[in-house]
Amino acid sequence: MPLSMNTTPRRRAAFTLVELLVVIAIIAVLVSLTLAGVQRVRVLGPQTENAARIQQIHDAIGRCKNELKLDYIPSNGGFNLKSTYAGNEPELDVLTRAFPNMPIGSPTGLPNVTLDGNQTLCFFLTGGAGNSFTGFSNNPTQPFSGGGTTRKGPWLEPNNKLFALAGNGQAWLVDVYGVPYGYFASVGGKQNNYGTQTFQPSGQPVALTPYTSAGRFMNESGFQIISAGRDKAFGGGGALPASGAGEDNQSNFSKFLLGGRLD
Repeated sequence: MPLSMNTTPRRRAAFTLVELLVVIAIIAVLVSLTLAGVQRVRVLGPQTENAARIQQIHDAIGRCKNELKLDYIPSNGGFNLKSTYAGNEPELDVLTRAFPNMPIGSPTGLPNVTLDGNQTLCFFLTGGAGNSFTGFSNNPTQPFSGGGTTRKGPWLEPNNKLFALAGNGQAWLVDVYGVPYGYFASVGGKQNNYGTQTFQPSGQPVALTPYTSAGRFMNESGFQIISAGRDKAFGGGGALPASGAGEDNQSNFSKFLLGGRLD
């Protein structure tokens, strides 16, 4: 009987060139999608953390103002801490409202130093100059130097990531990118009473001013907290939407970036 021929088809040893090109194209698309997703996470992660940090400061301001019976926490810069107040300094209008039994003409326990708006906010929220964030003493006549285990504040917990020391030895509140937050308050908590405040930490090319919309200040009877954003540069402030360096700025008065984008 003659031997039958083996009719089983032979398997191909390799892909064709077309098949290899298709596989490479698919891999390239998958890699690009993965990289785009990773880049989006790298951008949105810090922005989300920054928004949470801004909200934390926003809430702390409300608690501090309520407990110290303040209409506003000063933000226009040039707030002078003094070892002794003589009785005619403008800072006393705020300090004696918060601490009505603070004696005038007696040692305060404070250093002689001038604070910018951000540092003034930090001072009130933490209850201390420099980096002593322990709240204010409940001793009514010695709110800055008195002892005691029960204290007023701090309304902002001492998280090292949230603070940085400036050249004058006083603390700044900083965003996730390491830039001090811009802070502006409507003076006296009065409607549309921001005036001509500016904020310009070292390294910033322009001075930041409060933001407005349709000729009215945002949070017109409250305050504005502004982050320089991912590019670490403030825009000039003013009318929204922000442009240029201000496009990626974040704030406590909008869930969007100030250039109008969501991310």
